[in-house]
Amino acid sequence: MKWNSGRLWLRIAVYGSGSVIALFVLIQALIFWQFDEAAVRKTLNSALNDTGRQVAVEGKITPLLFPSPGLSIHQLNISEPGSKQSFARVEQLDVYLSWIPLLTGNREIKALEMHGVTASIARGADGRLSIMDLLLHRSPGTVSMKLDRLLVREGTLLYTDHSSGTEQKLDTVSLDADDLRSGASLTAAAILSNGKRPIRLAVSTPLTIQDDQVSLEKLDAVAISEVPGLGESKFAATGQYKLNFATLQTSGKDLSFRFSSERPSSQLELKVPELNASFNEVSIPTGRLSGKLSYAHSQYQLDAGLDNLKLTEGGMAADKVNGNFNWQAGDTRLNFKLDAPLALMGMKQLRMQPLNMTATVTTPLLPRGKLVSSMQGALDGDLDEPRLNLRVAGKLDGSDLSVTVSQFGLMKPRHEVTLSVGKLDLNRYLPESKGDPVAIFQDGKPIPLDWLDYFDLTGKVAVGELSMGRFRMNNLNASVRINPRELELDQMSADIYQGRLQGDMLLARRDTPHLEVKQTLKDMNIRPLLVDLLNFNRLDGKGNGKIDVTADGKSFLELRNTLTGNVETSLNKGALTGIDLVAALKNLPAELKEWNSPAQADQKTTFSTLSAAFRLDKGVARSQNMQLASQLVNVKGAGKVDLTQNIVDYTMDVQANPQEFSRLKGVNVPLKITGPLNAPVYALDFNAMVKGKKTEGEKQQALKQELKKQITTILP
Repeated sequence: MKWNSGRLWLRIAVYGSGSVIALFVLIQALIFWQFDEAAVRKTLNSALNDTGRQVAVEGKITPLLFPSPGLSIHQLNISEPGSKQSFARVEQLDVYLSWIPLLTGNREIKALEMHGVTASIARGADGRLSIMDLLLHRSPGTVSMKLDRLLVREGTLLYTDHSSGTEQKLDTVSLDADDLRSGASLTAAAILSNGKRPIRLAVSTPLTIQDDQVSLEKLDAVAISEVPGLGESKFAATGQYKLNFATLQTSGKDLSFRFSSERPSSQLELKVPELNASFNEVSIPTGRLSGKLSYAHSQYQLDAGLDNLKLTEGGMAADKVNGNFNWQAGDTRLNFKLDAPLALMGMKQLRMQPLNMTATVTTPLLPRGKLVSSMQGALDGDLDEPRLNLRVAGKLDGSDLSVTVSQFGLMKPRHEVTLSVGKLDLNRYLPESKGDPVAIFQDGKPIPLDWLDYFDLTGKVAVGELSMGRFRMNNLNASVRINPRELELDQMSADIYQGRLQGDMLLARRDTPHLEVKQTLKDMNIRPLLVDLLNFNRLDGKGNGKIDVTADGKSFLELRNTLTGNVETSLNKGALTGIDLVAALKNLPAELKEWNSPAQADQKTTFSTLSAAFRLDKGVARSQNMQLASQLVNVKGAGKVDLTQNIVDYTMDVQANPQEFSRLKGVNVPLKITGPLNAPVYALDFNAMVKGKKTEGEKQQALKQELKKQITTILP
């Protein structure tokens, strides 16, 4: 038969294949024939004698023939050292052996498959793990372990830390590791149950095993859970790790730890160039922490460096945290520059002391500048509650500043604040006005209230000196309540224009803002107050007052025009400027020009007391009981002051004191004050003189008789 015959090669292939198959079947049959279940049980029972552990097989043991020879062991149980208490239990353990070593009489395990695994690991008070004895080197004996594949299904791992009293549980553990003898790949998944909420875990990485060291060249680990208030949240870790099972040490480089959430949208990342860890401590020489959180109308940003960060069973600590924290709402930004050591005891008790902080506020509400404050103090809190406490003191634009803030909650925080400022001049930051600052209630610019959206705050405020426009007050103290609906100053007190102010104020945020003011004024200089508030300078004196008014408007000007309520005042040792009533009385019966002229800046009528009660209705103040008393003249009056039109319309009855002006006894001069508030006109009230007269002739005759009466009374 020719060698190049196709029929010859076909026969060789068929016979050769049949021989190989026959040999395979023969070897498998030989293995099955040589299988001794009793010997296997005995070998397993004595496998861990050197550790004091007992190995028992409660189920059957059967040989495996395909795809490679091995054993299937059911209900395998391993005890704790020197105890019958179970450490681990495997419902089914499939062990696969290598072919070639088996032919030479050696048993080399190349693959393990475990189903229904339950194990318990404990960490004692001394920090030692209960499985340390299983990690020690052993002589191979008649069985050697050179795994190429490891598979775990439906596993459960219980971990107990006796030093901290905590327990963790991994359910539905699955693990696949292939090509362990060369360039291996590992994937694993589990569900972590810690008594609060389940956390889904997943890990994938290429790995290399060399003696006692496992290298994870590109670890990608993810943990996902539903966190109350955050929705679905994810924690991810990437980087390169090396694990040494002999020393139980871990090292890593180019690591990244990331946290993200859905509601609200947040991201937090810690980048670590180098890491060293053991069961007692994790050490990070340097790290960079950055994050971003979007909530409601606000955005929070963090960028900070960490020096010598350590994590132990007692918590976390860093020698230094240096970075920036930003809060932005619309065009308003609050920046904090922080420099402080960090301690987090028990991973919940936060402390940063000594804390150096620079706070900068940039907002359209301060178009000419920004508030900058440098402060020192401490920050502490409890992240479980959660609660943060900040206590700092420093300078605000060169003025002394002291702040204490307690924050409750993270997503919808509530604050309790105590603030003390030596001097606060808002004119340095408000829009620049042409010329002198205007009076407050002549300002038509809208009052910004959007910033109320970001506060739920109660506390106390103390300001040594407060300036706004031309208005000034000192030693301001008040209880404050701020939320998106209203701003309230309760138990408010201040030194104002050499007097004392006490009362309450409420600004309610509505479609049209609503203002309520209840104040009591004592020993106050009235003229500079009226000038700075209303640009009215025709009244001087020192005395008391009571204000109970409401108003509605989007600007101070609108608030002025809707003022409604009651105002009472009582002045002592003052003056009505613009006219000298005493001089005018002395000059009677002159041409009465003093009685019919605009107010004169160099003239005034002094008085010992002046009292009046006004009823305000939509910016118009009416009074029926004004009384002015002095040594030389007495005045009674009634009328109105229209703040909306900036005019006065007042009628006064002027009487000379007969003890000082005997020849003026019985003379009453009706006086009319009309015109702009800052430049009124004083004139005789001829309407009062002709009251009751109908025709023009009757009125003229009445005027002549009245004037003649006045003149003949005065002349000798």
